[in-house]
Amino acid sequence: MIIQQNTSRPKGFMVWGGVSSQGKTTLRFVAPGTKVNSNYYINKVLKAFLAQDVPRLFPKRRKVKWFFHQDSAPSHTAKETIRFLDQNKIHYITPQEWMPASPDAAPMDYSIWEYLKQHLNKTHIDSLDELKKKFL
Repeated sequence: MIIQQNTSRPKGFMVWGGVSSQGKTTLRFVAPGTKVNSNYYINKVLKAFLAQDVPRLFPKRRKVKWFFHQDSAPSHTAKETIRFLDQNKIHYITPQEWMPASPDAAPMDYSIWEYLKQHLNKTHIDSLDELKKKFL
């Protein structure tokens, strides 16, 4: 997400989030300038997702089999990330199984993020903290 500024380079940050039939994940904000490699993605995003979001969205009593879908960002497809998913017995859609440019298969990319951008572009935002608060 990006805020508008008078300078030639707008400030912004990355946000990780997800949705399922059971609800939404916690948004995870990536500080500006952070390099999101597989180590960062595993330790700051996936471990928190597994520890906090999965038990809340898919408690054992529901017996729901779920599949993890992510885009083809390098940190998502890195060998270390795939190994982590396998070691934690996460059912995931492999890159070979992805349907490219599919709004149905990737609602975050084709619907939710776009909606948020359109909504936020109608609002004057002066700082990254203010932008983050708009997400929450």
